[in-house]
Amino acid sequence: MESFSIAVDIGAGLGVKMGLFTDPHTPIDDGLLRCEEYENDFDSFVGALLARLDQLLKKNGCRMERARAIGIASPGLFRSDGSYLLAANLPFLSGQNLKRRIAEETGRPTAIDNDANLGGLAEWSVVRTSLLYWVFGGGWGGAWIDKTGQVRFPAVDWDGNDRKLHYTNEPGYSIPLDKLMLKALFYQYGASFDRFEQIAAEDFGLATGKLTGPTGDADSIRAEVILSGPGRCRLFRAVVGNDDFYERFLDIHESKQMTDPSIAGQHISKLSNMRVDAAVNTDRLFGRLLAEAASIMYRQARRDGLPEGLPICLGGKPSYALPYFGPSAQRRLGAAGIMSYLRPSVIDERGLNANLVGAAVLAETVTS
Repeated sequence: MESFSIAVDIGAGLGVKMGLFTDPHTPIDDGLLRCEEYENDFDSFVGALLARLDQLLKKNGCRMERARAIGIASPGLFRSDGSYLLAANLPFLSGQNLKRRIAEETGRPTAIDNDANLGGLAEWSVVRTSLLYWVFGGGWGGAWIDKTGQVRFPAVDWDGNDRKLHYTNEPGYSIPLDKLMLKALFYQYGASFDRFEQIAAEDFGLATGKLTGPTGDADSIRAEVILSGPGRCRLFRAVVGNDDFYERFLDIHESKQMTDPSIAGQHISKLSNMRVDAAVNTDRLFGRLLAEAASIMYRQARRDGLPEGLPICLGGKPSYALPYFGPSAQRRLGAAGIMSYLRPSVIDERGLNANLVGAAVLAETVTS
């Protein structure tokens, strides 16, 4: 077989996806290493990953020495040498240098980057223009990709100071949402921010029952507490309060899943589509808050040269709810003078995995 590249997407949920590509948009085959197939130990993880990759290569008649390079997408923040500074939801990787270990074990050039950065790079590889990429999952990640395909202001060698995280790169974590503003906005939609804060504090196991924002600010919260998959679920619970009327529109199994963020999102969308008030208000409020956080981002990023009117490409499961929260967000963005438009990921629309495609794009940069 002709040469190919290898892409790896490390997830904290299902497991590790991997793929072989002739070019970033032409996959040969893919495989999956499920979380339960390895222990939460670095050596066990590397061994299981390489064994599954070897199976994928043999299945397709490929040899490792024919691989041009390996690209790895992963949640977390990195140091300049490719080692993990902070591995979100994968603590056994923190401090480890997976890039170097894989390169040593395979003999292939290897690169690694944050999965949101690589999702953005995947979008850029299609549209070839400057863009913002936002991915919603357990948090809200993002990347500003310039017209040359470079990630602007990546969070590399972060020293732990929230003020040094650029809003376009770690938006959900670093953007503060003021609690007084939230109280007033929640009230407009018949919801209680105090109830939301209680729900979120319980989720995080906070003994104080109070959330804090970036730099430990007691008067704000981190944007991703709301603007994420779990955040939308918390928001719905706060809007509903003690009213279980919405359950009439769900079957018994769906009702039981409404506290599980990995599943509840699709049921909230179902309710929004049926025009159930609680879900409609949830998504309108979600959209308003997304626009508020985006306005904060733009105020900073414009000073750093962010062009007007960039497309904003959305990835992650919660982005599938764009038809429900998008109109509210778009109206508020327009009112704030932001002419960028929210749109689904072009990679998702093609039925490809954005993180794998981005990892394949990254692998190509190693060989070029």
